[in-house]
Amino acid sequence: MNQLVNNWMYGEISPKLGGRLDLEMNTQGCEILKDFRNMLQGGITRRPPLKHVAQTVRGRTIPFTLSSGESFLVELSNKKLRVWRKGVLGFYTVTFLPSGNDYLPTDYLEADVWSIQYAQYYDRLYLVHKDYQPHVVVYAAEAFQFSPFTAETDAGKQLGKSTGYYPSVVGICQNRLWFSAAILKPYTTWVSRPPYDGSNNHHDFTTFDVIEVNTEVIKDPSTWPKTTNEQGDEMIDFSDSSKFVETVKEIEEVINAKCAMEIELASGRNDTIKWVAGMDNIFIGTEANEWMCPFDIDPTKQSASMLSSYGSLPIQPQTLHDGIFFLQRGNRLREMTRSQNGSISNDLSFTADHILFAGIRQLATLKNPDPMIFCLLNDGTLAVLCYDKNYGMQGWSRWSTQGEFMCLAPYEDEDGQKMFAHVRRGNDYSIEYFDFEETEFFEDRHGEALHGNLAYQSLMVGNRFDFNTDAGPTIGKSKKTKEVWVRCLDSGRLKAGVDEEYMQQTAGPVGSEDYRIYVSGGSRKELRTRIESVGSDPLTLLAMTYNVEVN
Repeated sequence: MNQLVNNWMYGEISPKLGGRLDLEMNTQGCEILKDFRNMLQGGITRRPPLKHVAQTVRGRTIPFTLSSGESFLVELSNKKLRVWRKGVLGFYTVTFLPSGNDYLPTDYLEADVWSIQYAQYYDRLYLVHKDYQPHVVVYAAEAFQFSPFTAETDAGKQLGKSTGYYPSVVGICQNRLWFSAAILKPYTTWVSRPPYDGSNNHHDFTTFDVIEVNTEVIKDPSTWPKTTNEQGDEMIDFSDSSKFVETVKEIEEVINAKCAMEIELASGRNDTIKWVAGMDNIFIGTEANEWMCPFDIDPTKQSASMLSSYGSLPIQPQTLHDGIFFLQRGNRLREMTRSQNGSISNDLSFTADHILFAGIRQLATLKNPDPMIFCLLNDGTLAVLCYDKNYGMQGWSRWSTQGEFMCLAPYEDEDGQKMFAHVRRGNDYSIEYFDFEETEFFEDRHGEALHGNLAYQSLMVGNRFDFNTDAGPTIGKSKKTKEVWVRCLDSGRLKAGVDEEYMQQTAGPVGSEDYRIYVSGGSRKELRTRIESVGSDPLTLLAMTYNVEVN
């Protein structure tokens, strides 16, 4: 039977689907997809190599983008904050005056920078952590400032002012700053007033306005003016009406649409807030549930409704296209999006529920060249999902390097987006980026003197050769294949075969031709196609076909 595989839209799929021969994902997925990248057109290509940017220290990088022409990377390490920016000769750290240092001092310990949540509003970047006062990075007049963020609150409120009241969650939604989950207020969200008077500052968290009301009232009759008539009798003097009234000043508290809000979710259990994110509406993820506040929420019409009860990990979600991607407890990646029936949450790790088993440290997204969600795992590797509902793409793959990925930060410039990575190699730390434009040398840090020319092998192992025939399913039957044809695009050498011990390497570059590889070996009950890259050669696989004889 001649088998054709011409797309890998599902990428690496769960071994639990090994018996579902009726599902298209069995033929459009594979058993292993390592250091390959799924393409929207259906094929797979080698993951982009890493290019060196600069040596650095152990820490975390956070994107700070004002526009495609003004993008920065904020690096947090042990009690230091540095800012990386791109110049004519490459990336460099900003020098701060008057000290002349390339860093600003902070209180953040290195162990705590991984738990910081951040939110950007134009020229300012808000940073929160449950054990530290909120801070803000402001970029103005070609200079950076880093200072504590002090909220203006109602009398007696302690938001952000003392231990136990420091928020651990932050978001920018509907032009307001949202703080949540202080140690002593884990279920509470504080929402600022919108900025006003041309300012980008969200410091005002007062929930009402104080106004002075002047009211005219009639004086006590005993104080009314008196006069006497011609007969000498005393009578009230009505000649001046103003003497009968007095103005009383009263102070009133007024709530209007521009006031701040304090919202407490009534879930009926200890349900700590883990994240806040906005799209068309405002979504709040808690330890046990997911909530929604309407896009036009204000103090005159506050509401919050529970959408689902999956429960979230304390990792900031990311947006891509029309979805919010968050991590469910139990290491599941979910997308919050809209449908005809309202907001829904889809499990995107269903097809590859094993791939996030190591646990997730961070989420990051990239819009181009293809839409991708990066999951940084606790073991220092990446699980990458190429995802686009419009084209039916939901392809998982694994990426690794000779070292450990510490954190990720998308960076935007005039050419689009790049994914930067903080990488540890031995005792050295560096900032690197995935070069999606490279077409020739597929090795990390090509040409670098330190940690240079690091090889990585791209590997695709197909699912077992099993399918339904007129004689029934082939599960448990002996099978044999003699040749494999591959169709590639602008590719170098490759190795292909059936199972690891029966591999054949091409004599030279394949280019964009159809190439036949003869396969040796006898019949076996389990056969898997295996495609490997060779050296630093490029490899883009568009399709493969093989003829299977079933005994």
